[in-house]
Amino acid sequence: MERNKNFYRLSILIVITILVLAAAILLATNHIGVRYFRLFFNIISIILFLNVAIMLLGFLEVRNILKQNEKSDDEMLQHTANETRNNNPKVSVLSRIALRYFMPVILSISDLTNYYKDEIRRIYIKANNQYVLSVVKKCAKDKILIVLPHCLQNSKCSNRIRNALDECVQCQACNLGDIKEKISKHGVAVEIATGGTSARKVIRDVKPEFVIAVACERDLTSGLTDVKGIPVYGILNKRPNGPCKDTFVDVDELERVIEHFAL
Repeated sequence: MERNKNFYRLSILIVITILVLAAAILLATNHIGVRYFRLFFNIISIILFLNVAIMLLGFLEVRNILKQNEKSDDEMLQHTANETRNNNPKVSVLSRIALRYFMPVILSISDLTNYYKDEIRRIYIKANNQYVLSVVKKCAKDKILIVLPHCLQNSKCSNRIRNALDECVQCQACNLGDIKEKISKHGVAVEIATGGTSARKVIRDVKPEFVIAVACERDLTSGLTDVKGIPVYGILNKRPNGPCKDTFVDVDELERVIEHFAL
């Protein structure tokens, strides 16, 4: 709970700000003599109160997800699709509100103010993953696409991978060789993207039914908010050398995600 305090603080601040603004406008309407001005401000206050309700519902749903999942992503995978949330349409609606309306507002304000951006992004990714776990049971292997960032390849490797993972010679300078071995064993499609724009283009071209994406907080968040109609499960890469250089991903975690969703 403690590690999410900045997220809670920002969420509550935004909700209170909108609530105070709505209340102030509503009070102002009682002191304006012009009929149409009162009507206008009443409409504005109603809209603001509705936004407060949506924001509160979104906040409570994300908070509920975080409370239920104070655990690792591997433990989250053990929470199968037929448990608790899968048979509750109300939860699905609340989750959609949280991910499509509430979290984008939080993310935008966090980016604008530079307020714990990566922390807020990680919470969004975790909430999205839990929602995907609750609504996606299994998917045919040939309908699954794995998108990897190009920065997983060792920057000093002389055999630069341009188009596909098949070009990897598995020299063990990075963990792309291990990833290639695991993915080939499961028979799912994989593409390497040079960034968020490239990843979205790959998804549009391939048209999968389910995506497992590996990236940093920024690119994953951007992709999750932009991709519509296709569930995307996000896995964060590790960046011991800074962004976009010699990154790596937990190959075992990636395999467990594939095994969880693939038929």
